[in-house]
Amino acid sequence: MSGAEEAPPKKDAVVEFFKLVGMLIGCVLGLVVVPVLIPEIIIRRSGRYLAPRARFWVVQPWRWAVDAAGVLLYAALVLFELSKLGPLVRTGELLHTVQQPNGWSHLLVAALPWLILNLLAGALFVPLLLTLYRRRLAHTIRDRRHDDVMMQERIETARVRAADIATARRVGVKLDPRSGKITGVTSRVVTAPRPVAGGAYQFGIINVATIRTLVERAYDIRRIRDWTHNDGRSIVMPTTASAARAIVIAESGSGKTVLLVNLMLCARKYGWPIVFIDAKGDPDDAQALKALVESLGFSATINEPWNLFTGTADQITEKLMRLWPSAPGGEFYELEARGVLQAIQYHSPLRSLAELGERVRNPNSHVAGPDDAGVVNAKTREGVTAGERVYNSLRTFIGPLDKWLSDDGWSYGQRSADVTIMSIVPVESAQAKLADLLLMDLRNYMADRLRRGDKSPLLVVVDEFPQLVTDSGVDAGDTASTLFEVARSAGMGLIIAGQSAAGLSNDEVRRRRALSSGAALIIGRSKDPEDIVRFAGTQMQMEASGAAAGDELRSARAQHTWIVDPNDVRTASDGAFWIVQSGAAAPFRVLPNPRPQARPEHETPTEEPASAEPEAQPNLWVRDGEQ
Repeated sequence: MSGAEEAPPKKDAVVEFFKLVGMLIGCVLGLVVVPVLIPEIIIRRSGRYLAPRARFWVVQPWRWAVDAAGVLLYAALVLFELSKLGPLVRTGELLHTVQQPNGWSHLLVAALPWLILNLLAGALFVPLLLTLYRRRLAHTIRDRRHDDVMMQERIETARVRAADIATARRVGVKLDPRSGKITGVTSRVVTAPRPVAGGAYQFGIINVATIRTLVERAYDIRRIRDWTHNDGRSIVMPTTASAARAIVIAESGSGKTVLLVNLMLCARKYGWPIVFIDAKGDPDDAQALKALVESLGFSATINEPWNLFTGTADQITEKLMRLWPSAPGGEFYELEARGVLQAIQYHSPLRSLAELGERVRNPNSHVAGPDDAGVVNAKTREGVTAGERVYNSLRTFIGPLDKWLSDDGWSYGQRSADVTIMSIVPVESAQAKLADLLLMDLRNYMADRLRRGDKSPLLVVVDEFPQLVTDSGVDAGDTASTLFEVARSAGMGLIIAGQSAAGLSNDEVRRRRALSSGAALIIGRSKDPEDIVRFAGTQMQMEASGAAAGDELRSARAQHTWIVDPNDVRTASDGAFWIVQSGAAAPFRVLPNPRPQARPEHETPTEEPASAEPEAQPNLWVRDGEQ
């Protein structure tokens, strides 16, 4: 009978024990699982609205420290709570409390503040959970498995913008994430030309996705030959002049001028002479470049008179005939002028307009024989010789160019400064003729270098190149193709820039020939980028189709998509570019220009060895809102 009387207490003890175990499990859930679960649910729900924003994908380098700190702080709180709970369990006080009438109610009241504290402390897991969510989502986006097709595209665009924003922060550039406009620089700005290992100079930094999966990290991406450094992040100026050939296509205000200036500064660090022809004709840009070049220890000239009379006799004849206006019925006078010019340059080419006048008046010692002398001395209806008529006409045609010309002026083969700047406006008739002659003389100079076997480095940079091709019978695309094809063999660097691919040529075949000439293609913001980005190629990707509401994945198929998305180019921020060459493409951000340093009036620029390291630039700048 006594055993029957003892059974109920044993049964009650077992029940109470299981209640205690349940309570401990509830404590664990309340202390650990629920505080983590609630932020996870919130992040998953809100991620749909956060993921299409670029800022969601911009992460700080110290994020792992924040993630770890949150977990450690929460772990410290849980350990503290367990240290308080442990003695109550060991001494049986917790069990005794539960066995009392309304014990569970008293226990809940006592534990409620701690439970609330744990729920609030769950916010410490938010940074870590966000990191994990980004990584899971990045993997989904990479495999194009998102259940919302439209959201997939928006997130991909946000990731591209985030990579650019992160790179801008890294180099000290303040970038408005909404408009893509540069608002300034920080005190830790990184400027070009920046020396890197191997003797190269950097002018840009490659944009890399802020959140990359293991597959993306392991993917073997082909690098841009000559233009990328071994570190995989630096865009550098090729160390060989013949490899420095590029076409820059970007609209006004995208950072094209800053890019061109950086390229020239890098070239000067290699010791290359530079000729810069700027068809925008902005005197402020020319003065700023001159001041910058001189602050780095080099010499520069702006609109120094040019020598028209350089090259062979045939080349000089072609340049002078370029000034001869074409008119209906004027073929006779053109043939007469060409015949006179060829005759008087039989022994040696002309070297000045004055020499032209002297030779047409006394041609005998300059022509091959009496027949050629007769061509020059033939009397015209006006009572003057054919030679004098040609001279008078050419003097009239050259007259508007007088301020731009000099018999001892500069030429591509002979320059008086390290950087020769020609800032011209081809909309003016005289300057349009000058632009045409400069391009013609550039081709002649390349041909002369090939004949002589001259491989000495020289960089020619032409901004707004299509504006310089003013001859209605000449296509800018053909001109660009010819120049690039010859520049490599001639050992020269050539960089031309324009605002659109269409500006190179109205003919699609000629335009494609120019863009595929073997030169690197550097693409900036453009309203019509399809003709350009096709040269970056395509890649095979899964393209999904969704329900009409856009919230359900229906089917998918593999098809080719752009490697450089045209919409990314249309919405690119200031200073963002893509470089394409030899089957490889890379997005990058151009570094800001350094600020010119004041130079004492008595100090003159001196030549700096190509291997010299650049001095620190404590005061650096970019124009407000410009990169």
